[in-house]
Amino acid sequence: MWFGAMSLKIQYLSKKLLKEVLRSVEARSEIDRIFIDTLKQYEEIRLASDEDFSIIVFDSAPMLFKVKGYDAYIPTLYALNYFYNTKGVRILPTVVVDEGAVKPLLRGADIMIPGIRKVVGSFSKGQLVAVMHPSERYFIVVGIALMDSIGIAPTVKGKCISNISHLEDNVWKASLQLAKSLSK
Repeated sequence: MWFGAMSLKIQYLSKKLLKEVLRSVEARSEIDRIFIDTLKQYEEIRLASDEDFSIIVFDSAPMLFKVKGYDAYIPTLYALNYFYNTKGVRILPTVVVDEGAVKPLLRGADIMIPGIRKVVGSFSKGQLVAVMHPSERYFIVVGIALMDSIGIAPTVKGKCISNISHLEDNVWKASLQLAKSLSK
């Protein structure tokens, strides 16, 4: 089945592939166990993909994605925001950025140390990190740590998190489209 203007191909995910995906997600220590346990409870799992990314949809919720160039499934911004706003669960370690960082991040810029106001939870280089809006009401970026959280300090400069997906990118837009159309 093909989907919408983004030409996403949607197919059911085999039980074998789902087990592999869940095993790889479970192996990431930075991902909250409540999120993983919730994924295991869904009945209908589909894979929506195009040439640049794929999204795994659990019932009608787009929860995991993978992009070209990064060979692991990552919680979507949709999932991060849903779990935070409905269950109070932070799926990933989090940094809160200042207002000046928001626009560049929404254009795909990486997260720079001077733009970080607060670190919630610790993380190591190579782990997934969520980036929260200054209002602390929603997540705007999911990325990969380029350094350990312990190294983030007001006197340090440079990039600390690589921006993998941000609000308004194609993964976000496809997630919203999938959630809307598959929940009918």
